[in-house]
Amino acid sequence: MVTSKSETPAIKVLIELSPEHHYSLLKHASEDSPVYFRLKNAVKTESDTILIPCSGVEAEMLLGVAKHFCPDALSPIETAIKVAQQQPNRSG
Repeated sequence: MVTSKSETPAIKVLIELSPEHHYSLLKHASEDSPVYFRLKNAVKTESDTILIPCSGVEAEMLLGVAKHFCPDALSPIETAIKVAQQQPNRSG
């Protein structure tokens, strides 16, 4: 089976960002959006990075915010989406 971009919404993505990129995205995300909720509830790791678990749809929304306000965050978000697309889709 071939994975297409149309399957992105069904995947689970784990994005790892620097604290600076996280702060920049949080500052520019609308407080009403699911992206803001994900950013607010991100987890800081012992290695001083920020982990953001989200859906494929939320990852695409974060990508949109990054394109406009934090281009340096594009690469880690795109990488996380690609990695998630390569994982077998496991439900349950």
